[in-house]
Amino acid sequence: MTAFALPLWRCFATLGLVVLLGVADTHADAADDHPQQALAHAQALADGGELNAALLVLEQQRAGGPDTAAVPLTPAASLLRIDVLRKLGRVSRAEAALAQLQAQLAADGDVDPAVSAQLLHQKALLHVLKGELAQAETAVTEALQRQQALTPSLRASLLNDAAIIQQRRGDSTGAMVGFAAAAQAVEGTPQALVYRVNAARAMLEDGQLTAYLDEAQHLGSQFDTRQTAPTAAVLHSRIALAVLYRDAVNRFGADQGYRLQALQLLQGAARQTPLSSRDESLIKGYTAGLYADDRQFESALRYGREALSAASRAGAVDLEYRWEWVLARSFSSLGDKQAALAAYGRAVTSLQTLRANLEVFDQEALATVIKPLYYEYADLLLQESTALAEGGDKQALLQSARTALEGLKQAEVEDYFQQQCLGDQTVQLENLTGRTAVLYPVLLDERLELLLSTGADIHQLSVAVDRQTLVTLVRDFRLNLQADTGTDDYLEQARRLYGYLIEPLTAMLEQAQVDTLVFVPDGPLRTIPLAALHDGERFLIERFALATAPGLTLIDPKPFAGRRYSALAGGLSESVQGFPALPSVGTELENLNRLVDANVLANDTFTLNRVEAELGSGDYSVVHFATHGQFGGSYDESFLLTYDSRLRINELGRAIQSRAGSSDTLELLVLSACETAAGDDRAALGLAGVALKAGARSALATLWEVDDQATLDIITEFYRSLSTAGESKARSLQRAQLKWIREGGNPHPSQWAPFLLIGNWL
Repeated sequence: MTAFALPLWRCFATLGLVVLLGVADTHADAADDHPQQALAHAQALADGGELNAALLVLEQQRAGGPDTAAVPLTPAASLLRIDVLRKLGRVSRAEAALAQLQAQLAADGDVDPAVSAQLLHQKALLHVLKGELAQAETAVTEALQRQQALTPSLRASLLNDAAIIQQRRGDSTGAMVGFAAAAQAVEGTPQALVYRVNAARAMLEDGQLTAYLDEAQHLGSQFDTRQTAPTAAVLHSRIALAVLYRDAVNRFGADQGYRLQALQLLQGAARQTPLSSRDESLIKGYTAGLYADDRQFESALRYGREALSAASRAGAVDLEYRWEWVLARSFSSLGDKQAALAAYGRAVTSLQTLRANLEVFDQEALATVIKPLYYEYADLLLQESTALAEGGDKQALLQSARTALEGLKQAEVEDYFQQQCLGDQTVQLENLTGRTAVLYPVLLDERLELLLSTGADIHQLSVAVDRQTLVTLVRDFRLNLQADTGTDDYLEQARRLYGYLIEPLTAMLEQAQVDTLVFVPDGPLRTIPLAALHDGERFLIERFALATAPGLTLIDPKPFAGRRYSALAGGLSESVQGFPALPSVGTELENLNRLVDANVLANDTFTLNRVEAELGSGDYSVVHFATHGQFGGSYDESFLLTYDSRLRINELGRAIQSRAGSSDTLELLVLSACETAAGDDRAALGLAGVALKAGARSALATLWEVDDQATLDIITEFYRSLSTAGESKARSLQRAQLKWIREGGNPHPSQWAPFLLIGNWL
């Protein structure tokens, strides 16, 4: 969706709760007027989008006050509280409230089937929010099976939930059928409009532009002829359909005249009374976006400011960044760069504050809101810095640009692992450089920016290559590099990438006598081993020791070389669960035991329970797993193979971080047989973030599975260099890779390049 569009199914999945709560309350025990009035007040606030105010009313009822006694919440009020907590992103509290209500109803006995169905509904919505689609589907299916307990409204809402799950899984046809069934179940009610708009959105997202426009015209006529009193569902459906029209023009190439249809829908919504401050903010903010699309920037600024004012009155902090973003784009288009930078800064600050209060993250928002906002802000900062001579003002702009991009990188890693504040990042990379340089490439739509730190200052170089050209080159390089076809087809891409990423910096690197280069890769650059870039005569690894960092901050590092550490080493040389054998793993673990003093778990002793027990209780500084590992598009698709099961990456992180009796940070995590899918930026992001997730200073892992003998030789030489030669981790890996290139028998980079050192390189 566009930057300002509402994710419709997220907004409307639970509008039926307005009706459902009334149904639930009719089955509740008789209550006095005060709880009923409090529930009605809280419901009205929630319907108006004033979620914090609604929650406050419910919490005051639970806790009581100076003049009122605490009153237990009715099931209806408890369901509303769960819903509000979920919408506020307070997932842990919502889940706790749901469990508490389940226990309360079980203790009372004779649970009302309607209330039980609504509990399952809320449970499904929480699973959807967390991306747990299988669990969500189970809860919806169980609720739908209780047909006699389902009012038409509740049944429709559950059918809508099922359609949402299908859409998330990429089944647009099934989603459209499901949304239509939900609407049919409550035909003639405002709620039906919600589901028909959801169906229209699924149609548009499936690329059926003509069919969508026909359906949108039909829905628009229903707003004009509907005789029922205005409701929140009707209002929000109008706004949502306007947003979809805007999407149809901006993303799917519909005629620009459809912006007028969107504007007319918003104008109709503005005439509805009563109108909450939040709804006023939505209407005026989306109107501002339409005017900005049409390059009527003065009108966009006027409506954007009015939208911000209404959001302030409503306390709608979740809307502020959207309208600041409209202002920023409008100011930039009008040539007022300083006003644009100020508005971008406010938008980013507002979004960061909002995200800090959420427990789970929306992957769609990352792609459609967070990335474009941060990139636009950084782009403008870098444009402004280019025009300045070297000095304090230029450095301030470069620092601001990099700080903004750091916010994006943090959001990407946290989104992947669905967890805030990964690790304890406290030390800035450039404060540790010495003969180390930090390279921060920024892939913008029309150019590549290289930010290089060799000391206190940041050096900026712009390269004339657009993002799409670079992405295509990176994809081709990975495909040609990973498969050793007996040719040097990868060399053309290796040289071109070297020309874009390294060659412009050669003089600076030589002047600073850099021997270690740390990359903070952007997007698709995470999917390739930069060690295999080539200058026409030699690989990059032959010039520099290399490391990768997911961001500019690290756990406080200290040198590893020359010290003895205890290690947990585990792996599989045998074929299990359909995965091929890794014959050299036995020797790899024996070598590690000799060099680092390891507790070894091999084959049938490398079980899930044993591994988790050792991780949780052992005081290890090195954890080394020589087993098949896969990193997918989300953390719950990423795992390490054990003899009898799979160790999920999030479980690995929890087990390491909970080590009983360990006062030291995990020094090194080694995963010597991992793979990420070619072209999957998110999978590579998971690999890059594994050290942070595990709370480790460093991780050594592979982008794809490597020949068994090459893995054995490179890993063994890496540990030998660490323990006997006194080298840093980065230099030790470089030494091991160079030895394989010169002595291993097969110098093709598919064998040695995919080993990445992530995090602390010392």
